[in-house]
Amino acid sequence: MSVSLISPEELQSRFEVTKERKKEGKYFIAQKRVEKAIQTILNIRDSEYNAYISGNFTKQDIETIKELIRKTLADFNIENKLYDWCYVNNFKNPRTPTVVNLPQGKGEELKKDMEELVEYLRKTVPSVFESKEYEERIQEIVREYDEKQKELFRNIEESAHKLNFIVKPSQAGIIINPVVNGKAINEREFSLLSAEVKRDIEEKKRMLEDKINDFLRESRKLEKEKHRKVEKVNEEMGIFIVSHKIEDLKRKYKGVEKLQKYFDDVEDYTLKNISAFLPQKPPDSFFAAFSPKPRYTEYKVNVLVDNSQTKEVPVIYEEDPTYYNLFGKIEKQAYFGAFITDFTRIRPGTIHYANGGYLILDAYSVLMNPNVWETLKKTISSKKCVIEEWTERYGILASETIKPEPAPLETKIILLGPVFLYELLYVFDKDFKQLFKVKTDFNPIIEVTPHNLTQYITRIDHLCEKNTLPKLSDDALKEILTFSSRISEHKDRLYAYTDKIIDTIKEASFYAKREKVETIYGQHIKKAIEESIFRKNLIRDKILEMIKEGTLIINIDGIKIGQINGLSVISMGDFSFGIPARISARTFVGKTGIINIEKESEMAGKIFNKSVLILSGYLGWKYAYDKPLSISITLAFEQSYTMVEGDSASVAELLSILSAIGEIPLKQSLAATGSISQDGTVQPIGGVNEKVEGFFEVCKLKDMLDGEHGVVIPRRNINNLILNDEVKKAVEERKFNIYCIDTIDDAIEIFTGMKAGKKLKRGYEKGTFHWIVDNRLRKISKLAEKKEAE
Repeated sequence: MSVSLISPEELQSRFEVTKERKKEGKYFIAQKRVEKAIQTILNIRDSEYNAYISGNFTKQDIETIKELIRKTLADFNIENKLYDWCYVNNFKNPRTPTVVNLPQGKGEELKKDMEELVEYLRKTVPSVFESKEYEERIQEIVREYDEKQKELFRNIEESAHKLNFIVKPSQAGIIINPVVNGKAINEREFSLLSAEVKRDIEEKKRMLEDKINDFLRESRKLEKEKHRKVEKVNEEMGIFIVSHKIEDLKRKYKGVEKLQKYFDDVEDYTLKNISAFLPQKPPDSFFAAFSPKPRYTEYKVNVLVDNSQTKEVPVIYEEDPTYYNLFGKIEKQAYFGAFITDFTRIRPGTIHYANGGYLILDAYSVLMNPNVWETLKKTISSKKCVIEEWTERYGILASETIKPEPAPLETKIILLGPVFLYELLYVFDKDFKQLFKVKTDFNPIIEVTPHNLTQYITRIDHLCEKNTLPKLSDDALKEILTFSSRISEHKDRLYAYTDKIIDTIKEASFYAKREKVETIYGQHIKKAIEESIFRKNLIRDKILEMIKEGTLIINIDGIKIGQINGLSVISMGDFSFGIPARISARTFVGKTGIINIEKESEMAGKIFNKSVLILSGYLGWKYAYDKPLSISITLAFEQSYTMVEGDSASVAELLSILSAIGEIPLKQSLAATGSISQDGTVQPIGGVNEKVEGFFEVCKLKDMLDGEHGVVIPRRNINNLILNDEVKKAVEERKFNIYCIDTIDDAIEIFTGMKAGKKLKRGYEKGTFHWIVDNRLRKISKLAEKKEAE
């Protein structure tokens, strides 16, 4: 019997969508499992509740995931608090900069406030420290202690005079000269004195030196006192300049505990280094003149993440998750053969921007980039964003560096990747199952319901808008939906991944523009699909050419014993096509059963080999009820030079075997596809559209669309039929037939025109197909027994 395809009218009503429905639709398509997974990780705050979503995702699909997250946040009223993240100088240990989190928008404010503080100090400190009041206070202290120093020196001079010495101050200290007869003498004159006079002078000199030492001690003490008084004045002036500004800042940032301590450190450091804000002398060395560190760097604020303009919780997808892109880095500057850095050169990674939100990553890319996976796991488990030079762990690069304080992390991670990668990580990575406790799958095939259809069409409209593509007419939309169903291989299903759909619309827009129309119509979609196929179908056309020339032998007329046209699919990346395959079987006396030539030549896969064994099971179950099967059967795919895999040729193989055993010819005008069980039940297969269209192309090539030709497919594949317009038209006009079957008996009757025959108590109905095959096997078995006896 011929299968009835969906009529154009039925197709139109199936995909009819009103304007009102379009308005109600959302930009994501029913993915209940993904929605539930996202709801779970969003509502459970534990850091271990991250998700792995399996699937083959495109950019549009990742946008779908992001939209699902935003919808879930809104539906469950989940509020994630966002902060600005800054690094400031640690004045007590500059090698460990301090991280500070501030309310949104306050990071840039703090940076500006510190810049204003520095500018204020640069202007105010010189004016205060160069003022008349300051000079007078310092001069007063200097005069006071200068007078005390002079008084001490006068005392030394008096003591020296009494001991007949004179003293003079110098750069090297105090010079002592003896006085003899009212005159100071030098070394030569001293040497000419008598020994007794010399001893007297030496004794007095020692006495004087003791007094001089006392003088020096007192002098140093006075100098220290003077310095302390000057420092106190400087501190008083510094406090006058700095303290009220620091107090203003502390009040402004009262709620931020870390900043309170930071401002105290700023004040202490500034008071101790107030001279840094006075006019500086020119550098006294070549290296100092080229210092890479700007003045007042220690007062700067490095705003790592500025969320002042962020209106929503961040949901970020990192396309290139390298170590530095993801976790940040510390930039360095070359300086006379070395690399130097400071806290202002700390740069954020994507994980910092996603802090307080959600980070989506491609699992394969994460695993491929060095050190990323291990660092990501440590980051999740520690709940800290560590910025460090990972190369230094392995001694690759050793240079001056800093160790910033890690920022606390409140981010959920969503990994996207294939199922097999999840299974590998789950089995071989002990940390994975603890850190990614939620796993789900993105459903690539969605059911056609009014709600899902509305969402699907609205999403297509949204993506067309986003890609600035022309509007789709109703007939263009119907073609797109048909194309989507074709990809999903089911007339009541749609393909959830939209990349192929949008690519087709983009190409269709080219043909629309070429015709100078502003709307994409059905013919433009068809043209885009046809052109896409044409660009990829060279190999298919070459095979069809070989069939036409007779190089590749495919018989599609007449009848033959033990030979049938099977149907196979050849896949070449994103393009698959069907082609007939000549399957033959030959029988002879023996006990080897079915000899699988493809297996013997090591050109068959495991599934194919299993399907041949199932055929043996069917033969034994069907015919060995009262006798052993003493027969050898060779089974081959003729002119096959590549690996054969799959079980979709089982029906055709069994028909050829039965035909060879019973010497009953099969129609060559038909081709068959279908898997089979041991009891003869026909099971569905994949690629049914490509297979039907492949045999149709051969029939058209040989000009045999005469109503006698067609294909036999499993009835369970009827919903998978979404054929091209040319095949549909030929079927509707009865020029080409599609037969659907439930059992091998249905196929037998179609291919032979004979009744298959029911099983009776003893054998099968006389004159039927199975009766002939059964009797033939009985004769062959008896012949085999006779030969054995001889």
